[in-house]
Amino acid sequence: MKRILSLLSVLALMFSLASCGSNDQKLITDLGVETRDVDNSKFVTTDFQLNIGETELPFLHLPLPKDYGYFRLFRLNGENYVAIDLNLTEILKLPGGVAELPNGTMIPVDTNGAGVITIEIPGINGKVYVAQKDEMTLVGFAFSIKQLDGLGNSVGTIGVFPNFNIGKVRLTAGVFAGEEEKQTGIAAFANLGGLWSLQGAKLTEVPYNAEAFKFTSSYVPRWKKKRMFYFLNRVRNTQQVLEVH
Repeated sequence: MKRILSLLSVLALMFSLASCGSNDQKLITDLGVETRDVDNSKFVTTDFQLNIGETELPFLHLPLPKDYGYFRLFRLNGENYVAIDLNLTEILKLPGGVAELPNGTMIPVDTNGAGVITIEIPGINGKVYVAQKDEMTLVGFAFSIKQLDGLGNSVGTIGVFPNFNIGKVRLTAGVFAGEEEKQTGIAAFANLGGLWSLQGAKLTEVPYNAEAFKFTSSYVPRWKKKRMFYFLNRVRNTQQVLEVH
């Protein structure tokens, strides 16, 4: 019980802080990035450390289609992580376009005209996102959480995404909600900076351009906050197991 409450408490606080313009409460507290060459392909692995208290995400290791990489959820040293291992060489051959969250709304990123490549995560209602602009690389994820399905019924379709930095890396991370099942969950996007150009040549001295991708956030009206807190209070005695679906 305490574990699911800790997640709901973090999300509630994040809603409150985002609506009053504060970015102090971060859903992502650390970010690890590793690049490597494998069989003439360029890979990047991104580990997002989640700030959801004692709540445990399930262990998942899901291959993405056509050897594009892997999506993983795991817990290490008491911390929850979302890890995305991506074959950028193959992914960047795909056409980009307009990208949506699982609730049908636009992702909270203005790519300044660059198309976003969206890859569905098999087995769950989730997506991985990749884009390149001005030699900067954007990587993001979104997935739904069963325990939060009813949130959309309380506040409607909405997204709350505070913007913040981890080191020099610019991120946005938060919660999205929809009125139907499998439309409510968490998402995060990070501008990883210069990894590789579209031609695959490794970039060694590319200045970080935080403006290549502009992260947007949402104002939450007071009445929606009240409904959200009503929902959180109502589920406290009914939800015990965190489940990604």
